[in-house]
Amino acid sequence: MNDFFAMLYENVCYIDTYQFSQSMYDSGAYVSIGLVMLLSSFFLELFYYFFLSSYGSFYKRIYWFLWILLIMIINFFVAYSFSLSAIDPEATFLEYFTFSMVNVLWTMIFCFVFSIAFKFKSIKASRTPF
Repeated sequence: MNDFFAMLYENVCYIDTYQFSQSMYDSGAYVSIGLVMLLSSFFLELFYYFFLSSYGSFYKRIYWFLWILLIMIINFFVAYSFSLSAIDPEATFLEYFTFSMVNVLWTMIFCFVFSIAFKFKSIKASRTPF
């Protein structure tokens, strides 16, 4: 699992500092952050499509976008705090911020993929986001 998430975070969106990447890999932080990102994206999108969108007008595109924005913010802070506590404090703010933004990018991609998967089974949000 550590290799899979290291590939996602390092190879696809290159993290500039080798020491930061190596510290994240050695501590196993990639796995915990990656699993939180995947599971939160999956379950929160599931919650949106099968519960939240069924009430009132929450099935509209603006609420879908705000919901994904909330998931991205949550995952930014999870990645920042987990990486800050997992590795040496000698890393710079920019390294933590860059890694957290890469996590936000992957959160957005996985939320979109889960949206496509869940929208066909939703009652009211079957046309959300498109």
